[in-house]
Formats: sequence, structure tokens, C-alpha cells
Amino acid sequence: MKLTDFDFRIVDNTEKQFLQTNVVLAITNSHEHTVVGNLYSTNFLKNNNDLEIELWTGFYDRNRKKIYEGDILEDVDSHFQDIYKVVFKEGAFYLSDIESSYEELMSEFLLTELEIIGNIHKDKELLE
Repeated sequence: MKLTDFDFRIVDNTEKQFLQTNVVLAITNSHEHTVVGNLYSTNFLKNNNDLEIELWTGFYDRNRKKIYEGDILEDVDSHFQDIYKVVFKEGAFYLSDIESSYEELMSEFLLTELEIIGNIHKDKELLE
């Protein structure tokens, strides 16, 4: 992966929202804190486990939207309305079936049949 292909989003679990895309991220080699600041302001946020980084999978859904860790996807061509959440583990991205918890490597799916319908932070009801 080239650095130009790398993308992520940051979730503020306290404010229950995604941070703006124009951020500078500085992670210290300590468990004490992480500092995130907007490129266009001097407001900085100190974190005590309130921020979460979600990586871009490198894949797009059927509508050419970037798929990130934590997204919820629906197989729109399935008769069963299969719904999956994107998880990152063991150095790879998996789709975890909401009903059965069965996990399969994301690269094994036909992505043109999958559509982002939400994410695990804002659309928890889709996980039920």
C-alpha cells in the first residue's frame, strides 16, 4: 500500500461523531494520551480513550463510497437481506454476518452487491 492509498476516519466516542477530515494526528509512545488537532484551528483535543481510528479497507461499495472499518453493509442482491459489519482483525478486513456472526475475508465478497447502510456508531439498531 502506498501512503497516498492510506485513509482513515476518527470517531469521538464522547461526542458520538466523526471528527473533521482535516486533522493532524500525533500519537505518542505512551498510553497517557493522543493529541488530535484541526489543521485550520488551534483547538486541540486531548484523549483518554475517547477517540477511535477506523481504517479504510481499500474497497468501495456498489455506489463507489469508501468502506471503512465499522461500516454496516447490506447485500442488496440477496433475497435474505444479509447485513454485515466490517471488522479488522489479524491484519485483515472481514465481513461479519449480523445474524450468525460468521466472518469471511472481505476480499471474498462481490463488492458490487454490497451497499453501505450505516456504521456501528450511529446506526446501532441495524446490529440488532
